[in-house]
Amino acid sequence: MSLPLEGIKVIDFTQVQAGPACTQLLAWFGADVLKVERVDGGDITRHQLRDIPDVDALYFTQLNSNKRSLALNTKTAEGKEILEKLIRGADVLVENFGPGAMDRMGFPWEHIQELNPKLIYGSVKGFNDESAFGMVLRPSAPQRWATAIAECIWPLEFSLP
Repeated sequence: MSLPLEGIKVIDFTQVQAGPACTQLLAWFGADVLKVERVDGGDITRHQLRDIPDVDALYFTQLNSNKRSLALNTKTAEGKEILEKLIRGADVLVENFGPGAMDRMGFPWEHIQELNPKLIYGSVKGFNDESAFGMVLRPSAPQRWATAIAECIWPLEFSLP
């Protein structure tokens, strides 16, 4: 049986909870999700709340299972070249960085669109960039989970057998 998102390639630049939950749902529906992480330790939740030394934390595993992973230094010319190749071949890019992070990385929307005009760009945030509450309030865990599910699934239309 095929899954509805088989053949869809997703670049996952997310971390912690809402973003990884979003991209995990895409993976469950068959998308090929490549989680891109920092070279100096990856997603912070790999190391938080560890039960067993030198093993990824269960929290990380729960939100990132069914994904491939790549450590990439986007501050180097080689890292930027690799990311450009990934963007050219992807269908979706999802990030949950702070405002302007992709621009500072050298990948503003205009550049990304030049590399792949058909790319769907998803940005998972607790608040919009101009919100006075963005740095003060944080949604509760159930709210973040519900938001991630809604943001990932709502725009998709497909039926399961």
